[in-house]
Amino acid sequence: MIKELVVYPDDRILTPCSDVRVFDEKLFQVLENMQDTMKANDLNALSAIQIAIPYNIIVIKDDETQDYHEYINARVIKSEGTIETLESTSYYPNIEVTIPRYEKIKIVYEDRNGKVHYADIDEPELSSTLQRKMDYLFGGTFLAKVSKTQALQAIDALAKGGIVAQEEVCPLFSTKDYFVSFTDKLLFLMGLSLLAPLVGFAPFKTFGLIAFIGVIILMIAFFFYAQYEAKKYSQCSSCQIGNNIGVIVKRVSLAGILFMVSRFIG
Repeated sequence: MIKELVVYPDDRILTPCSDVRVFDEKLFQVLENMQDTMKANDLNALSAIQIAIPYNIIVIKDDETQDYHEYINARVIKSEGTIETLESTSYYPNIEVTIPRYEKIKIVYEDRNGKVHYADIDEPELSSTLQRKMDYLFGGTFLAKVSKTQALQAIDALAKGGIVAQEEVCPLFSTKDYFVSFTDKLLFLMGLSLLAPLVGFAPFKTFGLIAFIGVIILMIAFFFYAQYEAKKYSQCSSCQIGNNIGVIVKRVSLAGILFMVSRFIG
């Protein structure tokens, strides 16, 4: 039976796939559906998640023999060399991207009857095809293999073709940057306030405590808003938790130092 392909911006493609545990008629039907869908769409390879079935299944067509090879629960256990291949996929229609891949791989997989096989894939085209299909199995696409700039260029090309998913495009300026900007201004004023006692300006004696509390509040707000954006813009590297924690630690630490100095000289 021919199934509908999952096509960008349908984010079901990002669902991590489970290994096949039961090798029965239900699995055989999935494999047949994958082959039928490949024939109908003139595809040489397909992962099960590309027809919205979240299982570790790949089917690849041999162009010479016209046979369909089934790879179930496939894993790369050895790799050798690197190449760059110009790739396309039905999920991102009408775009091609140069992707770095292993030149040769050794895989372990099971057939439709659950028998384990090992295969040395020395042919670069088959190697890159298997790797591209494996990207889908782990909840990713080939755009995760390139720089952020290249990925956004590909998304832009899709947008020009009328396929747009604005929620996946990370903005150049984030609302969370306002929290950082206000915090930096408070830190500047905290540093400036350290000079106040030198000129006998008493009101600045309590400013350090107020500003320190303000920095903490702003950084808490920053953290929670950043977490919201990290979920909304999954391809945005600046939204990731490691970067956000670094921003918070540096500013809270500096605020703490300035506050302690203000207590000492006050």
